[in-house]
Amino acid sequence: MAFAVLSATVFLCSQTCWAEKAYITDAADAQIRSGPSSKNKVVGTLPLGSTVEILKGCEWTLIRYGTPSGENRDGWILSRSVGPRPPVETVARQLESENEALGQRLGESEKQNAALIDKEKQLTDKIRKLESDYEALKSGSANYVKLKEEYDSVKENLVAAQESIQMLNKESESLRLSQRIKWFAAGAAVLAFGLFLGWITGRQQKKRRSNYYM
Repeated sequence: MAFAVLSATVFLCSQTCWAEKAYITDAADAQIRSGPSSKNKVVGTLPLGSTVEILKGCEWTLIRYGTPSGENRDGWILSRSVGPRPPVETVARQLESENEALGQRLGESEKQNAALIDKEKQLTDKIRKLESDYEALKSGSANYVKLKEEYDSVKENLVAAQESIQMLNKESESLRLSQRIKWFAAGAAVLAFGLFLGWITGRQQKKRRSNYYM
């Protein structure tokens, strides 16, 4: 943990005047001030996971952030409130949102697939009937040409429907795989956060017991 804090401090202290993307890592809303001191006026707050640009800083960091109105502003924030990677909770929420979207797409794909299967059945039945009529009129009917054209058209539609079903089946399999991967990643992120939180809680309890015996 100490190494991570030291690395973050070195990272922030090494910034000069170019922008570096970072994220708000405070569980509570991080306060933005007009200057690099707790005595300066609070000019705004940013929630956990917000994206900012680091301009420069060490103990206090000058950041550039976007307001709800779309305006870019600069302000100072405690360096421990920002990090180079998004917090676990933000990543987990993003993965869950993407997974939900994949589930909706999968449902729509399966509905389309079911409709095409039904259409394939109807076209297959029609093909069989046309084949029967075609054989009956093959000897020379006035409707032979018209019947053949209808037969060819229905057959083309059947082939197109079968190709669409194959494509939708492949897309459904791909969506299912993506959905499983997203669920796994979200679970892993939540587990990692739980382990980290347990580690922090354990350290605090040990510290309290140590102070008690002293």
